[in-house]
Amino acid sequence: MHNRVIARLEEEQSETSRLRDAIDRLQYAATHDPLTGLPTREVLLHRLQRELARDAAPEDGIAILFVDLDHFKRVNDSLGHGSGDDVLREMAKRIVACLGKYDTASRFGGDELVILHPRATAGSEAALGAKILATTSEPIVIARKEVVVSASIGIALCAPGEKTAERLLREADTALYAAKSRGRARLQQFNDELYAQAEKRVQIESDLRLALRAAQLFVVYQPQISLKTGRIVGLEALVRWRHPSRGIVGPDDFIPVAEECGLIVELGRQVLRQSCRQLADWARLAAGRQLALSVNVSPREVEAPGFVEQLARILEDTAVDPTTLCLEITEKAVTGATADTVRVLDQVRRMGVYVAIDDFGTQHSSLTRLRDLPAEVLKIDRDFIDGLGAEPGDTAIVSSILSLAFAMGKHPIAEGVEKRAQAAALLSMGCAVAQGYLFSPPVAADEVAGMLDRILWQPRAERTLHAAALAADVRLRRGHRYFIDEFLEHIGAPMGAKSAGSP
Repeated sequence: MHNRVIARLEEEQSETSRLRDAIDRLQYAATHDPLTGLPTREVLLHRLQRELARDAAPEDGIAILFVDLDHFKRVNDSLGHGSGDDVLREMAKRIVACLGKYDTASRFGGDELVILHPRATAGSEAALGAKILATTSEPIVIARKEVVVSASIGIALCAPGEKTAERLLREADTALYAAKSRGRARLQQFNDELYAQAEKRVQIESDLRLALRAAQLFVVYQPQISLKTGRIVGLEALVRWRHPSRGIVGPDDFIPVAEECGLIVELGRQVLRQSCRQLADWARLAAGRQLALSVNVSPREVEAPGFVEQLARILEDTAVDPTTLCLEITEKAVTGATADTVRVLDQVRRMGVYVAIDDFGTQHSSLTRLRDLPAEVLKIDRDFIDGLGAEPGDTAIVSSILSLAFAMGKHPIAEGVEKRAQAAALLSMGCAVAQGYLFSPPVAADEVAGMLDRILWQPRAERTLHAAALAADVRLRRGHRYFIDEFLEHIGAPMGAKSAGSP
């Protein structure tokens, strides 16, 4: 009897222990990220609110460090999501090794890690951030490959009771965005300047949402000119915002915000539809003469689900010939384009729509990347056109880009032409199409019809200028032609395949 009682007690104790272990495991799973083992977002928020509510000396500060891995998507795309998970685990381990007794690191989602540093004194938050930057920049061996992944960090600081948890996190996130926009792999502490920028950004986003509903966005068109005839052969669509209190707002003031908050997809759809409708009207006016229309698109638009289907629907609804439409994507976006983006651009090209690389020459595109992209048009950045004929370096760059374009069977368009000498030099180098204020600024749609039959530049009146530019360019090209031949040999497109002076 006594033994049976003891056995039953031991069995009950064992069952209690198993239940306790199961509860502990459930509690751990509910409060820790399954991939990195770090506390969850909810745990960090609870601790942050507790710290903000505590009594503390005036010199005690509470800091939030928002850490985001730079270009982490490339790791997933190139090595696979399994390797990406390995990188996250290793980064979390390294960051935890940097923390002090009272600090908490949490995974907020994706590759975003947030650190609570509740005993910030004498710049200790910046010192912690610098330590994290150093450890995250050390190479990692993943799948027998050495991977280097840097991090950007935004820091926000306050005294207990001074700010809410939500505001402190928002300020750290704003500082992180500034760190990324200023070059990545760096620290940025929240300050008054960033506060003003954040307030302005919030207001722009709010106003822009209303603008998309109230049809406040409109399109102007800059003519693209044949340098041989002086006539319009195409136009570039450029979006503007008719703001109810600020007047006409240029794209530099709102496109970055639209990109960041995701409104760029709807904005781009509206611009594309409006532009295609206008192109259809011009096509009827210029019967028997084909005009081309260039419309800028962002990577976020291209990567959005259903982009190709939306494009096909717009072309069908407006009865626009796909071969008269060209979608422009910046070289910066192309440099970081994912396999999905390239696949979508390839589908666009198979529809008959052309693809252009905008701002060409400002980034570091490899020739292999350029060869493999489904792009037929290279737009030479205005920064190089500015020095054309005056700066030998810019002249050499433009001539080399043109030679590269011709050798690879691509069509160059020069942007930002403002002087006759620039146009003459481009013509002498074989560039057939250009745009810029020398010919016309961007104009309203109703002004274009009257310009279609006008000659906007007189190439024959520039013969003397043209001859001088041509003589200088011949000497220049003789000097670098051999270099270009060698440069292109590995992609199988030697200069001899096509005359460097022919478009």
